[in-house]
Amino acid sequence: MKQSLIIDCDPGVDDATGLLTAFASHDLDLLAVTTVGGNVSAEKTARNARILRQIAGREDVPVHAGAERPLRREPA
Repeated sequence: MKQSLIIDCDPGVDDATGLLTAFASHDLDLLAVTTVGGNVSAEKTARNARILRQIAGREDVPVHAGAERPLRREPA
């Protein structure tokens, strides 16, 4: 049985690796990717997630931009 999953991230190098791994997994039912501003703006992290989704051939997975910055601390 597949594990349903929503990934919330700020795709840079480390999160990009995780997303590509999740996109390729046959054990995951990837429901969506949500993004948040981190080291770069929320607009750029959402764009990065959409590019990674396209590279992986997983346009079936929706990408939703979230908060412009972390809610509990200043961005790094």
